[in-house]
Amino acid sequence: MGHVILQSMVEDAGLADHVRVSSSGTGDWHVGEQADPRTVATLASHGYDASRHRAREFDPAEFDELDLVLASDSGHVRTLRRLARTPDDRGKIRLVREFDPEAVAAGTLETDDPWYGSEEHFARCFAEVEAACRGILAHIRDQLDSRLAGRLDDKVDWERS
Repeated sequence: MGHVILQSMVEDAGLADHVRVSSSGTGDWHVGEQADPRTVATLASHGYDASRHRAREFDPAEFDELDLVLASDSGHVRTLRRLARTPDDRGKIRLVREFDPEAVAAGTLETDDPWYGSEEHFARCFAEVEAACRGILAHIRDQLDSRLAGRLDDKVDWERS
């Protein structure tokens, strides 16, 4: 859900030329498969298209290319930290719901996996992820603004990405 929602928000914000959103799992269980039909249906009911999404496994070499690595729960955070090669890589790992002020205030930073649940579980997961994605988008904008400000201050380093 997160990939589809955040990608849509990034595109709607006109940031697709500056931000790459990708999605992967910490294991290879579903590599190449489409998203769960219940996920696709939940997203579609809110105007998001997940029909092209395919599962893939996270490659630790990707840390070099990524600014932010989002995890849905503490188990995924632990796995990603084991895969990280450097303190900088580990510093890129955050829980998705850390970007939702209401989740932070409530102390509910993990996203519940709806896999074994009902339609209600998928609806709750959607609401949690969409709220977090709004915060992630705000974070991305802040990061892009900071980088742009740095480039304007440092006229020698215009090629930095």
